[in-house]
Amino acid sequence: MRLGLLSTLALIFLSVLSAPSRVYTQVETLQTKVTHVFGETIQFEAEVVSTSPIKAAVIFFQADRDTRTNVGLAEVETAGFRRYKLTYTHSTEDYSFRPFSAIRFHWELTFQTGNTFTSPVDFFVYTDNRFDWQALKEKDLSAYWYDGDLQFAQEILDIAQDGQQKIQNLLPMPEAGAIQIYTYADSAALQTALNIGGESWVAGHADPDLGVILIALPQTPEQQLLARQRIPHELMHVLMYRDVGPAYFNLPVWLREGLASAAELYPNPDYQILLQESAAQDQLLPIRSLCEAFPREASSALLSYAEAQSFTGYLHNRFGASGLKTLITAYANGMDCESGFKHAFGKDLSQLERDWQREVLSQNVALKAFQNLLPWGVLLLAVLAVPLIMALLNLRGSSV
Repeated sequence: MRLGLLSTLALIFLSVLSAPSRVYTQVETLQTKVTHVFGETIQFEAEVVSTSPIKAAVIFFQADRDTRTNVGLAEVETAGFRRYKLTYTHSTEDYSFRPFSAIRFHWELTFQTGNTFTSPVDFFVYTDNRFDWQALKEKDLSAYWYDGDLQFAQEILDIAQDGQQKIQNLLPMPEAGAIQIYTYADSAALQTALNIGGESWVAGHADPDLGVILIALPQTPEQQLLARQRIPHELMHVLMYRDVGPAYFNLPVWLREGLASAAELYPNPDYQILLQESAAQDQLLPIRSLCEAFPREASSALLSYAEAQSFTGYLHNRFGASGLKTLITAYANGMDCESGFKHAFGKDLSQLERDWQREVLSQNVALKAFQNLLPWGVLLLAVLAVPLIMALLNLRGSSV
């Protein structure tokens, strides 16, 4: 019995001796530093005190709600006795990140002994550090700005609260939760932050999964009116996402933008004029063409927003909030633009589109069809008239 116990203890002792040394005995400290130049580079640095020489160091980093994990092989430099400096620079031209997203990262070290070490996960926020942001927070709403005073920031929060109330009256939504509103002093700065080109009309953007809103509010006499348009508009995008989750992106663009436009505290006065002119000139865009995306060209994009707002408002007036909720649920469950609409309302999208044009835009569909066919009718009459006239002339000649 005693001999068996001694044998067991000896085996345990030998296994401990033959096992690789514990990793934590090799890394005594690891201090990380991250700096970035917005829109250009992100630099990861670490200072390591290790009892074993570091053979290689790899950085892994990924933004929240992103599907890609970036991997970088760092430079390893000796910085003194048992001290090492790790450096890796990522170019955002190779892979860009959304502004104000949290980026999580960790290091994996390989030592000359063959052992490895994985650091705890850390994170930093990829801020647009071209500007010196100020902050004001009230409950779950946070306003960030760099051009303006404290009163300006308070007005942003007040408008956001009014917008939330209008949204709840329009279409009941879950509690907002934390939302960050970043206000740029002009559209150009905003568009640069979003890294977009060819869309000079863009003045607001939401990353609903992050709870981040970016808007442009230049210091003009119309600033408050623009704020009452843009802040509630982007808030609706965030709340719709929080209502249905990632399935939000399966909703047709006309519905997402139509509801967001309906939430505005100061509706765009140009929309109705544009709709009437486009209807009169037979230049309305088919709603089904706005299911996947809006045009990028400015005038067509503006018409798309006008149609989306008007058509969505028509559906709300006709079927109520419950009808729109049914429609949203159908799309969130994976139905496509046409079938989800038919499921919710029992009618085809094109059928209700004609009803909307007739009832809201006072567009007589039958008259429009007649006007479209009129040139062809005149041409047909002209073609038939020639042989008819010739026949009459021949008849008259024979009678003489």
